[in-house]
This record gives sequence, structure tokens and C-alpha cells, in this order.
Amino acid sequence: MNDTAKEPEPGYHLFLDSDEAAVAAVAIHLLISDEAHEPRIRQLAREVLAGLQGTPDEQGTLTVSLNPQQMKITHSAVKLLLNDLQRGQAGEREILRGILDKLPDEHTMRAIELE
Repeated sequence: MNDTAKEPEPGYHLFLDSDEAAVAAVAIHLLISDEAHEPRIRQLAREVLAGLQGTPDEQGTLTVSLNPQQMKITHSAVKLLLNDLQRGQAGEREILRGILDKLPDEHTMRAIELE
């Protein structure tokens, strides 16, 4: 039996095209700047950003592996940016809605503890 400690498997794999990955990165950057006083949130957000900088597959799809806390941070960042955008930014709003549709529902997100 192997006694070495393994890192837990990510709880979720988020599949994004290049436009979605770029908009998600903007949302995460904004969350980091908004939550400057919360080190844990900034840490999780930076981890998500690192995943967003990965290399897409042959079809142009980027797979971002997220643990539950990272998934919650991603959901929060995307939702906050969606709520901040105006009607004139319909293209970005549509992309953000598409990302939210790929994540579990809001009730699942609320149940995830960050601590």
C-alpha cells in the first residue's frame, strides 16, 4: 500500500473556449482587486488564474480543473462581472452567462465553504 499523501482530485472540470477563458480571466482579475483584504480569496483566485493560462486542446477547448473552493470563486467572479456589465456589453454578458451555465447552480455554490 502506498503511504504517500496524494492531493485530492479536483471536484470539477470546467471546459472553456478561448473567448470564455479570456472573459473568465478578466472576471478573476477584478475579483482579486475587489477582495484585496481577503488573502484566502486572493489565493484561490490566483490558483484559478493559473489554470486559465493553460494550453487549449486541439479543438481550442481549455480544461480548467477546479476544487470546490476554486469553483465557488470562479462562479462568484463571473457572476459579479455579469452584474456589473451594462446592456451595451451584450457580447461579454452572453459569454459570462455561458460560463455560468457550465458551472453548478447557485444553491450548490452557496453550500461550499471557503474556510
